[in-house]
Order: sequence, then C-alpha cells, then structure tokens
Amino acid sequence: MRDFLHARTGRARRWVSVLLAGTVFSLAFLGGSSAPGWAQSQEPGEPGGAADTLATQVAPEPVTIAAVGPTLTIEGHGWGHGRGLGQYGSLGYALAGWSSQQIVDWFYGGTTTGAVDPASEITVRLTDFDGVETLLYQTAGTVAVAAAPGVASTAWRARHLGANQFEVSISPTCAGPWTVVVANVAGPVVFDTPEESDDPDAMIQACEPGGTQRWYRGDLLAVADTNLNLGRTVNRLKLDQYLRGVVPRESPASWGSQGGGAGMNALRAQAIAARSYAWAENRYTYSGMAVKTCDTASCQVYLGFGFAPTAGAAMTRLEDARSDQAILDTVGVVRLMGSGSVARTEFSSSTGGHTVPGTFTAVPDEGDAIASNPNHTWKTSIATSAIENAWPTIGTFTGLTVTVRNGLGNFGGRAQTVVISGTAGKVTATGNEVRSRLGLKSDWFRVYQAPSGGIGGYWLADTLGAVYTFGNAGAYGSASTLALNKPMVGMERTVSGGGYWMVASDGGIFSYGDARFFGSTGNIRLNRPIVGMERTPSGKGYWMVASDGGIFSYGDAQFFGSTGAMVLNQPIVGMAATPSGNGYWLVASDGGVFSFGDAQFFGSTGNIKLAKPIVGMASSPDAGGYWMIASDGGLFAFGNATYRGSLPGIGVSATAVGMEPTLSGGGYLIATTTGAVHSFGDAPVMGGIPDVDPAYSGTVRDLVAAAG
Repeated sequence: MRDFLHARTGRARRWVSVLLAGTVFSLAFLGGSSAPGWAQSQEPGEPGGAADTLATQVAPEPVTIAAVGPTLTIEGHGWGHGRGLGQYGSLGYALAGWSSQQIVDWFYGGTTTGAVDPASEITVRLTDFDGVETLLYQTAGTVAVAAAPGVASTAWRARHLGANQFEVSISPTCAGPWTVVVANVAGPVVFDTPEESDDPDAMIQACEPGGTQRWYRGDLLAVADTNLNLGRTVNRLKLDQYLRGVVPRESPASWGSQGGGAGMNALRAQAIAARSYAWAENRYTYSGMAVKTCDTASCQVYLGFGFAPTAGAAMTRLEDARSDQAILDTVGVVRLMGSGSVARTEFSSSTGGHTVPGTFTAVPDEGDAIASNPNHTWKTSIATSAIENAWPTIGTFTGLTVTVRNGLGNFGGRAQTVVISGTAGKVTATGNEVRSRLGLKSDWFRVYQAPSGGIGGYWLADTLGAVYTFGNAGAYGSASTLALNKPMVGMERTVSGGGYWMVASDGGIFSYGDARFFGSTGNIRLNRPIVGMERTPSGKGYWMVASDGGIFSYGDAQFFGSTGAMVLNQPIVGMAATPSGNGYWLVASDGGVFSFGDAQFFGSTGNIKLAKPIVGMASSPDAGGYWMIASDGGLFAFGNATYRGSLPGIGVSATAVGMEPTLSGGGYLIATTTGAVHSFGDAPVMGGIPDVDPAYSGTVRDLVAAAG
C-alpha cells in the first residue's frame, strides 16, 4: 500500500527532494527551515518554482540487482544506528559556531536540561573478565578487602566457586604464586582503594586475561552472575570520574583543538550525552547488587585511566585534559524526559545526514557532512558468496531489493525491509539484519550498480506524471499530484542529467531540476495529440511531435520538416533526433520511417505485416542506424544498429512502451507498461517498479537513460 505524505505548515520550510520507490515528492522538515544557525545551500536535486508545492505518493525506492558477478558493491551513509546525537554531526555544528546546548537540544528533541550529582557512584561491568578470575595489582599495596581484614598485598585474586561464592588469594604479582587468604566468601568481594588519587601507583590495575594491565579509578568488585553461574568483574567509581574514561573514547579529544577551540562544544555535548546515557542505564543485577552499564560499544566505550600492554611496561594514559575540561564545564548536566527521568541519550559515530525517529524527534544532520567524516558516504564490496552464506536457503544469489525505507534522507533513507533473492527462493530481512550479517556500517544503504554501456541509471515516467528513478538518475520532481488535463506521453533528460522535461498529450511541458522551459502547445488547439519529444544536443531547446507528424520546435530546436500535410497510413508514434541536432526521424505505428534534415533513411517495416504495432524508435550513437520497437517488445535494427535480443526472444509476454540504447550502442533497455525493465547487450540491470511495488497499477509511458 502506498502512503500519501502532505507537508503543510505556515512556518518557513526548507525543501529537499526525496525519492521513495521511485515516486518523487518534496518533503518539508516540519521542525523549521533547517538546523538553527546552519548555513543553507541548495542541494542537488532540490526542486524549484512550482514544484516546491508538490507532495505526492510515496513508495519504497528500488535497490535491485538481478545479474551479478562475484561481488556486489553497496553504497551507504553513516556508521551506527543513527539515534540521537551524531558525533561527527556534533563536531560539524560545533565548528559552525553552535554551543553544546544547541547541539543537544537539536539531537535530543523533546528533552530538557537537568542535573545529577557528579559524585554519585556508577558501576561498570568489565567485559574482559566475564567468566574468568578477577585479578588486580596495586603498586602502593594499600587495597583493602573487607573479607580479609588486616591482609596487605600488591596483587589480589577472586576466583568464582559457583553460585555467589568466591575464594580470595594474594600474591606479589598477577602471575602468582597464589596464597589463599579466604577459602569461601559471598560476593560481592570489594577491592577498595582507600582514597581518590591521580597517582597511578595508588590506582588499581586490572590484570586482563590477554596480559594487558589497565588502570582504573575507584574500586573493583568480584561479583556473580547467578543466572549464568559466571564470575564477573565490576568497576565502581564516581560518575564524572567514569566520564573521564568515556568521553575521549567516544569523541576524539583532539576535536577540542579544532576551530580555535570551537570543537570543545562537541566534547561538551558528548559529555552531556554520555552522562545522561550512563545514568539512565540499569542493565544488570550481580551478587544482589545493581550494575548500571558495561565498558563496550554495546553500552558506551570505557577503557579506564590508562593501560600497559604487559606487566612492567610503560603506561599509556587514556584520559585527556581537553575531554576532562569538557566534563568539568558541564558538571552534572543531563537531559530529562518529560516525566522527569534521565533520558537514555543514545548516540552514534555518524548519522549519515539524518537521525532516526524514536525516543527523540528525527532531524536532518547537516553537520555530518563535515569533510573529516569518512562515513558520511561510504562504499564497500561484498562477495556474493558471503550473501549466500548469510542466507543459505536462497541458493545462488540473484538479487537484493530494498522494499521499504524510512523516508528520511538520500535515496529514501534507511532500509527497513529487504528481500534477498536466489535460485532456490527468497527471504525477507530487516535492514538492520542485513547490516549485521554483511558487516555494513549502517542500515542506510543501497546496491550500487556500476555504469554499463555508458548508462548509470534511468528514469521511468508514467501517464499520471509519477517519476521512478534507478541507479544514478536523480529525483527532481513529478507531476503525480497535479490535476493534469491530459496524460503524460513522454520524457527527456537535460544534457547534464540534472533535470528533465515531461510532456503531456496536449503539449503541456513540465520542467524539473535544471530543465528550462522553452515553450509548449498547452494553450494551442492541436489537430492531433502530442506523442513524444526530443531535446537538442545543447539542451537549449526541444521538439514535440504529434500523431499526425506535426513538429513543434522550441528554443534552439530547428524545424526540418514534418508529415503534418501528408496522408499517413498509420499515425506517428515517436521520433528520434540525430546527434548533431540537424535532423530527426519520425516513425509510424506500421514502422514507416520519415527522415528530415541530416537524418538518413536506413530502412523500415512499412511494407511488412507486423504482429504488433511499432511504439517507438531510437538512434544509434553516431546516427548510422536506428532501432524500432513494437508493442510486444519485438526489436527491428537498421543501419549500424545491432540486434541484441527482444522480449519475445526471452519469453516475456508484456506490452513494451519504449527502448533506450546504451551510449556505446552495444545494448539497450526495454521498458513495459508495468514498469519492468529488461536489459540486452551491455545495458545495466538496475530493476524496475514491480521489484519494489508489486501493487503498482499505473501505466508507464517512457524510459529515459542517465549517463554513467
């Protein structure tokens, strides 16, 4: 089912062009004109003029490939889930002059500023110790253990015995030998540092299983996960001390030096987000005590005060004066939900240009496009064998189609529903499942089909004025919500590919993108309806042709003749211009060809009894020949135009509406009324409307290729 999205607001609106399942519409961000204080610029594909008032049907954007090699190239935006603050976006906004308050207000809509006590204690699960002994060392030897009063040692071990019971031992080093001082004690076993200190010798060093020694502020606790009968290790410390180990791991402290110090506001925003997120967490219960969070990206990355790769090696300090200052500048500040509870302020590395709706209002993230962000746009190659291994029931991989997107951002936004097809069947997955199984950076992705035969994409236009785009063909507007006097019958792209014209049967012209309006017959009483159009090589003019062969020239398009005064056996159904712009051919439904200007005659089917009528024609790249296509998809090649196949030849029974040759002349695309597109020769495979909208009931009228 298609949705209808209408943007109605009395406030200033910033319009961007969005494509969902091919239909183009203009979407106004209802939160305002754009991010506050952010410089405005027109984006590629942004419609202008009357097109700004359109809001049209929405359906999923096609991302389909049906003929694959050993690898599949996937293009995407962002890194991470895209909920809440984007770290690179935060930096972009900070360098544009935003305060940390403006940044968190923007990304965490619906929340307000609040405060918590920065001296409150937080507990952090140290995941490297899951299921293994708690081992620690302290140079000063002042660790106190309530279960072993009066015992002093530099190294301690707590070994989980089962249930909530532990054995406690001591040693000069974490390597042992160990002496048991408590044979059996209930958890939690607390290894307490007597006082706060910035001296590494006074801090506890956790001896990780891989040999790394990691310094932590606060205390270590050996606890039991009684549900899984595992021992675990927890770091307990003050909240803002914990943040000193988080903020520089989540956002590089070096950002604070960028923009003459403006980047500090990105670190301050990170401190607020990290503090709120941590305090809102309540993840675990171990040894009867609540443990708020963990130390990995599953929670937020926390690596403590410093580390050494082996015992006795020099320590690398991980805290940084710049992030410490950002924490101090925002001491205790959190974000509150409407209920007054602390908000679980999720964040990710890069939103890709738009956040995801959920707890917080989805907003465009223009800061994400900062030049230093390597993940605003990314591209990767995936082995098709990896896809087959990820979904073994499909057999040999044949296609991947995004059928539902969230509608926010470039090429329709994040993938929500994906169909993976193969020779043995197909499966449906969420975009996040595809991201996870294929190791993609985010669920905002599409299949990138490299240009083939010089074609990088194509447009399909239907009689109601809807425009569907594939590959690199841009979305610049459509007429699908206009009350058309007559149906659309043709389409032509501009020279740059940055716009297109559509023509109705009354000669009304609709211009989008960089297509200029040069005139129309919309107010002229025509003898016969318009059936097609062609642009001049310069793009500064166009011809329209009527079914009686009448030619209407606009801009720099010259008139070279017509069949308007002839008595035709059958009506004209199409035209093709020569590459020079100094001539054109007209073709009738019986295959009769009429040449004008420098267009040469290479043959026709005028004297052949056709199974189905001709519906269109196209010139070879050098005007040394042409193709004609019949309504059953039969193909007729003349001159140097080469035959590469037809719809009947591949067993397809459908009504063809047109064809588009590759720029090399080594192949062509054939489109049908249902929006299916079939590839022959060196033409690329990029899918069609039925791949993404099986319920489509419109009638496609034209196919236009975009250069690769």
